[in-house]
This record gives sequence, structure tokens and C-alpha cells, in this order.
Amino acid sequence: MKVNPTKTVSELVTVLPYIIDIDEKKKIYHSWRVAVFSALIAAKTVPQQQVKYIFYAGLLHDIGGVGFPIHIIHYLKRTDKMSRSILLSHPIIGAQLIYNIPKMNPIAKLILDHHEWINGMGYPRAKIEKDIPWGSQIIRIADSIDIYLQLGHIKRIRNMEDKMSSFAGKEYSRPLLKRAIGILKKKRLFYKIYPPKNVPAIFEEVRKNVGDLHIPLKIDAVGRTLEAVAQIIDMKHPFTSGHSLRVSRYAMAIALSMGLPHDDVTKIRWAGLIHDIGKLNVSRRLLDKPTNLTPAEYAEIQKHARQTYNIMSMIPTLGDITLIASAHHEKYDGSGYPFKLKGNEIPLGARILAICDSFDAMTSNRPYRIPRTFEEAWREIKSLSGKQYDPEIVEIALPLLRNLGF
Repeated sequence: MKVNPTKTVSELVTVLPYIIDIDEKKKIYHSWRVAVFSALIAAKTVPQQQVKYIFYAGLLHDIGGVGFPIHIIHYLKRTDKMSRSILLSHPIIGAQLIYNIPKMNPIAKLILDHHEWINGMGYPRAKIEKDIPWGSQIIRIADSIDIYLQLGHIKRIRNMEDKMSSFAGKEYSRPLLKRAIGILKKKRLFYKIYPPKNVPAIFEEVRKNVGDLHIPLKIDAVGRTLEAVAQIIDMKHPFTSGHSLRVSRYAMAIALSMGLPHDDVTKIRWAGLIHDIGKLNVSRRLLDKPTNLTPAEYAEIQKHARQTYNIMSMIPTLGDITLIASAHHEKYDGSGYPFKLKGNEIPLGARILAICDSFDAMTSNRPYRIPRTFEEAWREIKSLSGKQYDPEIVEIALPLLRNLGF
């Protein structure tokens, strides 16, 4: 399967912050704005490759906060001790996640230190100015700028400058503040980027100027990036920890047992890793509800499959796995969702994923029930053969699922 890792990884790390920055169905563009400010502040002060690292670190700086009960921006707006204590871990988690992606080590290091203050009062390592990477200092001030924009009451560049001056010499240096304000004034960027509707066009222009992250062809960067994305997806709902990776592994085992070609096995494995990416747009309140869902709530949860399709459609280089990933809730008899596909209309990979997703869901803990045994789960799948699941795949899958119990 021919996939350009440079293009695919860049698309993934661009789209991921976009979907994470949807708060109660409202697009807030926090990460995209921070990436824009970071790149423009860094330009002409560091080599182009460093600008690229700073841009992508700004884009991914809050990825470690996906598992918070509410969007991280709500904690960043507050100054109370509880909010600060909640925030302490996210630079570490974010750095660990990004470090697992090939060629992203420089970016992981910048993410780790993006909440350090030059006076040593930041976190997680309480570093002082001379020890904080320049790129992290830039992301820190870019992050602060957008937090003030998100608050909504600073609507003039003069007010922004006055507000941020009180933190100069503490959170960031005065020369850095002067440069940042100069960037906001240049071509009236502050007023252009303030309305959310203008952010995508500005972001895309800056992203094109920065360029993609170069990934050598010999590295399995796409697979490893998707594994990192799978971890991020599962962080949204603690009860599904490891779910996406397990589904991917079960599906790969079944695909291999069926003797499918290498490229088809790879597509199915990748689709398994990101089949639930649409859940990043589902409220944690619904995902963590300890009692049965109402019909309206269940309908809201079901939308995640369509969201997976919509999100994957934003990553053209992975077009071959879009329908496989998003059709894992289709049923063999046509009563599934989101497309009401039936029988062989459902991609083969999606029919495999349907079995694996159900099996792992049944055997994993959930807030509203205890897990079933492996035997109970495979018996349930067998009983629904020909209705919910493809009977031919069930026959191949059952020995594998049965032996997992041992």
C-alpha cells in the first residue's frame, strides 16, 4: 500500500487538534491559533527547521489534556489551585504521546516545557529562563495570548498589551512580549484572527509556509502515529483504556487467519486503531454515564460513527480506510448505523471490526455494568451470527476469540 508518510503524518497532527478543540459543538481553534502565533513569533529568529518544530509543538501542545472531564481551555482560564493541580500532568502526558511518533522527539521536548515560566514558577519542572528551550518560551506566550482571546473581553490590541505586561519578567521575558505584540500588530493580525471564522484560512496559509514534517519512507511512521492517536482517543473515556489497540490487534489476527493480502491486513489494523476517533466529539458526560442512556442520549452516542467518517474525510491520504473505520457499527442484516449498509455492502474490514469491537466492549469494564467473561462474549457473538455479524467471519473469528480466554 503506497502511503506518503510525510503527508499523512502532517495531515493527522493537523486534524487531531482541530477536532479536539470542539467544545460543546463550538469550534474554538485554540491549538490552531497557538500554532499560528508560535510560528510567526519564531520566524526570522531561528532556522526554518526550528520554526517547523515550534509550529507543530504549538499545534500539539495541549494533546495531553484530552482526558480531562471538560476542555482544557476552561482550566487554563482559571487561576485557582484546583485548576492548576489538574493541569500539572498534561505537558508530561503530551510529550510522552508525541515522543512515540517517529522524528517527533524535538517537538515532544518543546511540549514538555511549554508551561515553564522564566521566573521558575511554572510546571512541570520549575525551570528558569536560561534552562527553558526558546521554542517552549514562544509557545508559552502564544498560549497566553490565545487564552486571553478565548476569555472574550480583550478586543483591542492595546488592552492585550496592557494585560500581558503585568506578566512580563515572570511568565515570559519583556523582549519576547515586545516581539509577540509586534506580530499581532503587523498587518492587523490581532483583529483578523480574533473572529473564529477567519482562523482556518490564516492557519492554512501559515501551515503551507512552514511545510510538512519530513518522515523517511523506511519508517513505519503512519502505523506508529495511528497508535498514538488510538491512545489519545481512549484517553477521552477512561473505561475504554486500550480498547482501540486491542480491537486493532484482534482484527489483524482475524484478517491474517482469513489469508488476506498484506495491504488489506494493514488497512484493517489501521482502521481498528482509529475506528472510534469520532468519540472525541462526544461529551464525557455521556461516555461516563453510570446508568442506562436515554433514547436521545443513545442517539447522540451513535453519531460518533458518522463523525469518524467526517473526520477521516479530512485526511485524504487515508481515504482507503475511511469507510472501514466508520462502518464498524453496521449490521449484517442492514439494521446498523450510520449508513444502513447490509451484507457485502459493508466493507470486509468493517465486518471484521464489528466483531472485534463488540467482543472487546463486552469483555471490558463499563460504568454501567461489569464485564462479561470471554466465553459469554463469544457465545453472544455466535448467537448473532447472520444478524449482526457476517457468519463466515464469525466462524473464523470464534476460535481466536475463544482462545483469548486462556
